[in-house]
Amino acid sequence: MNVSPTQALLVSTLLLLLTACQRPFLADDDTATIAVWDLVDFKSEQLIIATHATPFEWHIITENQFARFDGDNKVLEIRPLPRNEGVLGVPALSDNSFVRITTNQDAQQVIEFRLSRNPEEVYTIIADDLAGPSDSFVEVETFGHRLGVFSTDGTLFMLPIKVLPDRHYAMLLFEVRHNPAHTSFTSVELVKRIDLTSLSTDISKLNSMRFVNGNFYVTSHEGAWRITPSGESKKIFIQWMLDAFTWQGDLYITGINSFDLHKSTDNGLTWERLNHESALQLVANSNQILFTQKAPGLVFQRVDDDLMKAKNIVLPADHTQLEAIYYGAFFFGGHYYFSMDREVYVTDVIVTE
Repeated sequence: MNVSPTQALLVSTLLLLLTACQRPFLADDDTATIAVWDLVDFKSEQLIIATHATPFEWHIITENQFARFDGDNKVLEIRPLPRNEGVLGVPALSDNSFVRITTNQDAQQVIEFRLSRNPEEVYTIIADDLAGPSDSFVEVETFGHRLGVFSTDGTLFMLPIKVLPDRHYAMLLFEVRHNPAHTSFTSVELVKRIDLTSLSTDISKLNSMRFVNGNFYVTSHEGAWRITPSGESKKIFIQWMLDAFTWQGDLYITGINSFDLHKSTDNGLTWERLNHESALQLVANSNQILFTQKAPGLVFQRVDDDLMKAKNIVLPADHTQLEAIYYGAFFFGGHYYFSMDREVYVTDVIVTE
C-alpha cells in the first residue's frame, strides 16, 4: 500500500544564546518584531519530506529527488530517485547514508540503502527476505515518524517490522559500513533482531524512533522501549508515549497525555514525571532550542524554557500556520532552516507571535 507523507502546517525554529565562539543569537524574541527570512534558490518537484544537516552540508529528500547544498546554500547535487511502483513512508537520513522504501512489480517492499555522496551505488533488500524461520510474513512499518533511525555516527540503523502470524513488532538492527571516503558500502549486515512481543500490530501503533545519548528509543501506543546498540531492550513505560529527546544534558520523553512529560538524569535507566502540563509532543532540538509539532507535517512551535508552553513562530509572508506542510527544521552554519512545502527558508532569528 503506497503512503505519501501526511499534510499540514509548518516547521519551525528558534534561537538561543550560544558560546563565545559564535556570534550571539536572541534567546527569546520579545525584542524582535519583524521576522527576516531568506528563500533558498531551489524548488523541489515534490513535497520535501525529510531534511538533514551534516557538519559540512545539508540535505533534503522528496519521493523523487535527493539534493545536497553547501554552506552558502548552493546546490551541490540534485539526484533523481526512482519511484518504482510506489514510495512508502518518510526516509531516514544520516551524514553518509539514507534509507528509503519503494515497492516493486510484485508488490514487495524494497529497502534501499543509498549513499549521500555517490548516486551510483545502492544496496537493496527485499523485506520478505527478512522473515525468520517461524515467521509466515514480515512487513516494514511505514506509518511511523520515520522509516527507521540511524545511530549518531551512521554505523547502525534500526528498522521496525511487523511479524505475522504472531502479530507483534520487531526491531531489526543493521550494521552499515563504508570505505574511508564514504563513497561505497563495504557491508550492510543484519546483526540483531529485537522482538517486542508485547507490542501488538493489531493497528499501527508505532510513534517515533530516536537515537539519543547513545541508545535507541521506541515509542508507541503501548509504551516505550530503550534499546542499546548491542540490542538489549528494556520496556521503560507502559502508557502511550510519543517522543524522546535531550535538552541541557538530560533526557526527556513525552506522552499523549500532557502531564506525561518525564525526565531522566541517568541516561534513560530511570525516569521521573515532572508533574506539570506540557505542550511538548514530537520534539526537535535545534541548537539547544526546542521545537514541537503535534504530528509530522504540522507546524513547528517554539517551546519555552520551562518546557510547558509553545509559541507560534512568525512565518515568511507567503506562508501561514495552516497553508503549508512542514517536515524539516534544523540548525546549520549559524542559521535556522525550515522546509515549507517544496522550498527551504532560512533565518538567523526566530520571532514568535
